[in-house]
Amino acid sequence: MDRLPQLRKVAGMGGNKDFSPAEGDGETRVTFDLQGMADDGPMDEAMKVSLEINKETAETLDAFYADVSKVGTEFDAVNEYITQLQAKHQENIQNVDDARAKVLRKEIDQFSVQINDKATEVKTFLDTLNKKTATLKETPESCAANPAVIRIQENQYNYLVYRFTALMAEYARQQTVNENFYKAQTQRQIKIKCSNPDGSTIDDAQAAALAEQILENQVSLEDNYIFQQSKSVLANVIETRNDIMRIEQSMRTLNQLFNDLAFLVHEQGELIDIVLNNVKQANNYVEQGRKELKKARKYQKKSKKKMFCLICCVVVIVVLIIIAGVLGGVLPTR
Repeated sequence: MDRLPQLRKVAGMGGNKDFSPAEGDGETRVTFDLQGMADDGPMDEAMKVSLEINKETAETLDAFYADVSKVGTEFDAVNEYITQLQAKHQENIQNVDDARAKVLRKEIDQFSVQINDKATEVKTFLDTLNKKTATLKETPESCAANPAVIRIQENQYNYLVYRFTALMAEYARQQTVNENFYKAQTQRQIKIKCSNPDGSTIDDAQAAALAEQILENQVSLEDNYIFQQSKSVLANVIETRNDIMRIEQSMRTLNQLFNDLAFLVHEQGELIDIVLNNVKQANNYVEQGRKELKKARKYQKKSKKKMFCLICCVVVIVVLIIIAGVLGGVLPTR
């Protein structure tokens, strides 16, 4: 009996379809209709339930990974903005044209705002992913029904948090480097183009102190004799102070974002601690298992020796019985 039509029907392919490759095709493509399989008679109820669960799991993971893809796109956008911002800072540091400096400062402000906005969007996306995973863990029944999905989502979420934290940490490092360079640039300008009221040159310590007072707005630039010697230096110092203030403002915004991420990183740290604890326990179990295995080998050797001795005893007894029987039959009875 040819059961091929029945198998095609169970697979949802129908009984009269031609699945041979068309002319010029190199392979045969077959599509299995899971819905048709669930509706046909040959499938039992357990298989239908399994298909429904697998379909729901696939839909859940598809939706989750769609959100993960969006987060990855936002990561790329933030990284691109950070790269462009750093390029603008480098150009501004080397620039000597006042008109170009104004354009660069405006672009730096725009990139800083865009980075902060994108970082906030990423934080919102991460919160959404975390809430979706938490929804699956609300009840014991849901946890038992979706253990693999929960594990996949948690691992992916922890990886995204790690990537985001590393990206923002690199951004903070670059901003700190730029801020320090602007401060050093201010000190060099003061030392080279300004002098004390008595005509003596300004040393490194005095230039550093004046630069710090300027940046902290603790000195009146318009009333200070040193800065009145060169209007261009005064203007550059004021603009540099504004640049540093903008960097510090972006750093404060970034610090707030890190505070929001602190709980997420703390959760990730707790998860790592749990993993490390499980690894330590596993090592203890492995060591205990090795000891038990050594004992088992010793017992196995002893049992083999005992079995051999027992077999020898049985063989000897059987031989003695046979000999006794033979001798009993051979010896004449009186």
